[in-house]
Amino acid sequence: MEWDPPRDAKAVLVCLPHAGSGAFQFRTWQERLGPDIALLAVQLPGRENRWREEPATRMAEVLDELAPALAARLDLPYFVYGHSMGALVGYELARVLGREHGRWPCGFVASACRAPDDQGEPSGTSRLTDEELVAELVAEGLVPAAVGANSRLAAAVARPLRADNAVCDSYTPPDEDALLPCPLVAWRGQDDAGVTDDHIRKWPAWSAATGTVRTFPGDHFYPLADPHHVTAELRAFVLGLLSPHR
Repeated sequence: MEWDPPRDAKAVLVCLPHAGSGAFQFRTWQERLGPDIALLAVQLPGRENRWREEPATRMAEVLDELAPALAARLDLPYFVYGHSMGALVGYELARVLGREHGRWPCGFVASACRAPDDQGEPSGTSRLTDEELVAELVAEGLVPAAVGANSRLAAAVARPLRADNAVCDSYTPPDEDALLPCPLVAWRGQDDAGVTDDHIRKWPAWSAATGTVRTFPGDHFYPLADPHHVTAELRAFVLGLLSPHR
């Protein structure tokens, strides 16, 4: 997590990508968010500039690395945005940062993800070859079609995709201290068949504060198609909640 935050930042926005992906997708977001919000994009092992490292296959492994590293950098009010698998990791990360480090987020955004208790059955992708894995996830709308169309790119993401699927398949939702004490918003793309309105409406129950839902034009990867709209909404969400914490 290389980081050079804006000098005048008043808050930090921690961003976690979808399965198999990395921080590069957020490369234009800092400029869009403005100098008063510091973007901190999470780069997990096994992808992009960390591709030589072994990716984690259990949620506990992910959190053991992320939580201490983030806690050391969160000297400002912070917010969490996670897309798809990133939302599930972000939810668990927020709980660890709050319970173990005394640093609860001021707000949480879950994008294109089912709620922790609604993750569904294990994917069964461990039996597939790398090519079959990528092809199946593209067909299900869980990997961008551009990845499947590029053999080199598909080969590069297969290993982290397999590991991230293992994280999700082995995930068990918490049975206590589960609610986040901050406002929560849950977003989805209107054409996302895997995360429906019924799925997204289950997220607000995971906040002890307020919870709302929102639908955007597009499919599972609506933030990639329209980053300007998404970052504008994120900026409004952060700044709308920031004043009480200044």
